[in-house]
Amino acid sequence: MDQHVREAVDTFIMRVRRDLDAHLRTLTTDLLRFAQETQDTSRAELERAVSDARADAERSFRGRLESLRGEISREVELRLATERTELPSPRPDPRVSMREGRVETLERLLAAIRRIDEASTLSGILEALAKGAAAETSRVAILLVEGDTLRTWGHFGFAANSGPIETPIGQSGVLAAAVALRQTSFVPPMLENRESNTPAFMRVPVGHTGLVTPIIVAGDVVALLYADDVDRLSMQEDAPVWTEEVELLVRHASVRLENVTSERTAELMSRPA
Repeated sequence: MDQHVREAVDTFIMRVRRDLDAHLRTLTTDLLRFAQETQDTSRAELERAVSDARADAERSFRGRLESLRGEISREVELRLATERTELPSPRPDPRVSMREGRVETLERLLAAIRRIDEASTLSGILEALAKGAAAETSRVAILLVEGDTLRTWGHFGFAANSGPIETPIGQSGVLAAAVALRQTSFVPPMLENRESNTPAFMRVPVGHTGLVTPIIVAGDVVALLYADDVDRLSMQEDAPVWTEEVELLVRHASVRLENVTSERTAELMSRPA
């Protein structure tokens, strides 16, 4: 009798253990699934919040860039309208021809700005900038900043075998200053130049003007635009005119480059992994 009782108890205990193990496995599975669902939900909510914040920041950033581009375009259009208004003269005036030339310059400048706006790639923007600057003076080159070296992207107006080549930034104080200060630097004329190692393409004769203007994207100097009027007739009153126009084109191209770069970054970040 005792033996039968023990067997019955043992059988009952084994059945209870099996049932308990089954319930525990089911409970564990349910808890793990719940934890995973909770984690997935939290991750999805966090990703949505980050995505919304990024989209808001991108919209704000693009709005600021578009505002800057609009200001530049409006500034040029206003200057052009002013010059056109003052162009007519009741009697012959030698200043009229100067105003006519000024109006043509502003019209070219506005057309160049529109070409920069229409370009949708980084190289297209640089090409529009180079051609627009080349229309204002005789020689133009764009040099990409790669570490401590400048690599030639393209140039216009230079004679064969006289264009810019790969150059260390520190080789010229003008180049180094433009990159370090993020400001336009003027090239001293040859007779006043104390740097014997000035790159050959930057040696500007007395009576002419040369400048180096940084192309800035997101606060970093990514390239330099070099321009001079070596092959133009020396006209002192013209020097500040073309330099101002070239600087304005560089400023506009920098904004456009930053805009395109931000758009591409937003597209890449919004793509699913």
